[in-house]
Amino acid sequence: MESDARLTDYIDKSILQTMQDTFSDMTGFAALITDADGTPVTEGSGFCRFCNELSRKSPLGKQLCEYSDKNGGANALMAGKTVCYKCHAGLVEFASPIILNGEMIGCFVGGQMLTEEPDEKRSRSHALQIGANPDEYVAALNEVKTCSEDKLEKAMEFLGCLSGFLSEMARSRYNNDEANARLQHAARMKSDFLANMSHEIRTPMNAVIGMAEMALRENLSDSARRYISQIKSSGRALLTIIDDILDFSRIESGRMNISPVEYDPISLFNDVAGVTMTRLIDRNVELILNLNVDMPRLLCGDCVRIRQVLINLANNAVKFTDSGQVRFVVDFSRIDDEYIMLNVSVEDTGIGIKPEHLEKIFESFSQAESGRNRSSDGTGLGLAISKQLLNLMNGKLSAESEYKRGSVFSFKLPQKVVEAAPAMRVNDPDKALVIGMFGNEYVADGFTWDAAKLGVPVMNLDPDADLELAIDTVKKRNPDRNLFVFIDQDLFDKEKLEFIEKNPDLTAVMVSGFFSDAESGPANLLIARKPLSAMSLTMIINHGNTGYDDASEKAEVMSYTAPDAKVLIVEDNPVNLQVTKGLLEPLEMDVQTASSGKEAIRKIEEDHYDLILMDHMMPEMDGVETTRIIRRMYPDYADVPIIALTANAVNGVKDVFLGEGMNDFLAKPVDLRNLATVVKKWLPEEKVVRDYDD
Repeated sequence: MESDARLTDYIDKSILQTMQDTFSDMTGFAALITDADGTPVTEGSGFCRFCNELSRKSPLGKQLCEYSDKNGGANALMAGKTVCYKCHAGLVEFASPIILNGEMIGCFVGGQMLTEEPDEKRSRSHALQIGANPDEYVAALNEVKTCSEDKLEKAMEFLGCLSGFLSEMARSRYNNDEANARLQHAARMKSDFLANMSHEIRTPMNAVIGMAEMALRENLSDSARRYISQIKSSGRALLTIIDDILDFSRIESGRMNISPVEYDPISLFNDVAGVTMTRLIDRNVELILNLNVDMPRLLCGDCVRIRQVLINLANNAVKFTDSGQVRFVVDFSRIDDEYIMLNVSVEDTGIGIKPEHLEKIFESFSQAESGRNRSSDGTGLGLAISKQLLNLMNGKLSAESEYKRGSVFSFKLPQKVVEAAPAMRVNDPDKALVIGMFGNEYVADGFTWDAAKLGVPVMNLDPDADLELAIDTVKKRNPDRNLFVFIDQDLFDKEKLEFIEKNPDLTAVMVSGFFSDAESGPANLLIARKPLSAMSLTMIINHGNTGYDDASEKAEVMSYTAPDAKVLIVEDNPVNLQVTKGLLEPLEMDVQTASSGKEAIRKIEEDHYDLILMDHMMPEMDGVETTRIIRRMYPDYADVPIIALTANAVNGVKDVFLGEGMNDFLAKPVDLRNLATVVKKWLPEEKVVRDYDD
């Protein structure tokens, strides 16, 4: 406890005043509560005219009164109980200390009565000493009440109880303050640790993932490519664990912000499906995307957090499913004209969860039967984070499971409708007919349901059916319909390709794996990558295309070059400097580097750059300080975009960078897609050369 602690630090003045007034009213004695130094904390209760208007009105008298109160409190502290004494004016008073951790922080004083007739001669002499009128002083003293010894003892006992209660109140408040201080200290330590951990791990991971990305551009053997791909995948898995821990900390400390924006729900779910497909490599598992075709075209919500929840649920389903299917069911119901309830389920045919473990799966750091499935990675935080994120968005997460049969994780989430028009509509469903030929029952069933929801007639053929005979039969029965034939890539053969080429009025669709290198054939043969969905069918039937870009991810994100642009990368870590420069290589820009803030200043004095990528944590001058100097000292760079590169991924860091004059930021490890997107966003438009339409 601090030695200068004051009574009112622990007990509110209004509470002290109320207790003091109550004591005075019940006993008839005057009362006052002081600090440890005798200074009054409250307004006196029941004070007689002798004390209030004469003794305490005199400067010396006031000083003597405060000394009496202080001395009485000290004596009470030494005695360990309420003590009785006479004040400088001869009145009987008693004091009871208010104690905290063995130290007096205040004193409850009562009294201002006589137990015997006053000594008039002594009183006149004392009046002259303090500067009071002796006649008036003696007259006022004679008005003071006289009390019995019994009444005095009862009042002292009551006062002792009240001061003990106040001491307990102070101790309780002190303990609470100490506990809060420890919690705040622990929270600061935890926050600092997480920030440092994020920075220290993300910095080398930037090198690992970035180098792997660049290595995959080289001409590698199949085995080397697999090894490096696994390094990149494992690096990203580690980052997911780090992000889980950071998110859990943000939610726990109440610093997780929900930021609603307009978004396209169908695109969101399709994007998550694409991410999920990357986890299904070498697994005998089909991903089925079951979308309500009447879903509003635009909603308003925190799509970043919704995406995070979806990916957590999908990853969990994939982790425990070795065969069968993982299925997204996306539906909605109307709340009113302005809001809908988004109803989403992620279903799997995995190992399931025993009933006794089901109620624990949303607990932090918990994995159901983790000892039985040691190959499963993760922190055990994904479901806990998802549940808390949904709670923050007024949603609800639930789970159902049957052991060895599979699980269903569902959430309901209210969302504001921005554009109510249905997301998917086939223009002329009566003029179309879709035919499916699949070897997998889950894909065939999903295909049938999707076509039915779109109002398009559908039929499925057995994998070994005679395609030519079946199509001829359908044509004769439906001469006015446009036929669309969807065939699993594994069922394609030379005869089918020849048949498709000979029937140009037929639109054929090869349904290939997500990572398949399927090549196009005849002009009327399209390629649709899994997962096949109602969106795929809509785009094919309406527009004759799949909606997918057959180019690789790199070709997709690097859809432009900027040969006339000049970029400066500022980074003190030579490996990360090489990684960032290497990732930008396909853009054909003039990329220059600086290994410190001081070198960056020298570079901009010698040349002009269209964009600066600025590392945050650097010795001597960090990225923020370097940015301040550039903005204040170099007018030519007032509008040049500066993008922060940071391994500090804790909440609120983006606002800090923007407040210091930076335009945007990229979290390390720098993702190829994000890097290309941000660079394109901030480069001068006239310096961006598009290789093909976006």
